[in-house]
Amino acid sequence: MGTLHQRWTGSRWRSRLFTCAAQAARSLALVVLTTLVLAEAAQAYERPAKLNEVAASYSLGVGEIRCPSQREWDTDFASSFGYAYTNMLDDYSVLSPLVCAGALGVASNDVPDWQQALGVLVVVHEAFHLRRWRWRRNEGKVECQAMVYFKEAAVRLGASAERAHSLYVYAMALHMHKISLFPQYRDRACKLTLWAPPQ
Repeated sequence: MGTLHQRWTGSRWRSRLFTCAAQAARSLALVVLTTLVLAEAAQAYERPAKLNEVAASYSLGVGEIRCPSQREWDTDFASSFGYAYTNMLDDYSVLSPLVCAGALGVASNDVPDWQQALGVLVVVHEAFHLRRWRWRRNEGKVECQAMVYFKEAAVRLGASAERAHSLYVYAMALHMHKISLFPQYRDRACKLTLWAPPQ
């Protein structure tokens, strides 16, 4: 009787052990598969050379700019926060497809002026988040720098000086709209050049 009980108990434990091992193997396979999918998705972002070159001027060479497809952007958990975001731990910025198209379409007749201005403004804004300076986490200081360097960045992205000046009025409107909705983007010490018609 004791021998039969030991065999049954041993068999039961072996069965449980096998079940636990199978579950662990499935869990491990799921983790590996998820890691591979996420790694592939992370590699899928485009990294436009022009945007990275311009951003590096303001980030002082830190980090990179990434442009996802619309599907990638829609499935990105951070896309709901706005037009872009910066991961300051891993030094990269992800721009929405709308922003990437605007920044890459500077001086193009195929991209609306407001979208071009948005693209320039966001690229410079995120570049200052990448930059390792004391104010990188301060939205007001970063937004101020994006406005201060807007025209210069627009020229770097392909606009003429006159075109950069005409886009500045859109940047100013976008800036004013942003700070009216989100006061943390206002820096009261920021001195901006007001837009005026060309002479």
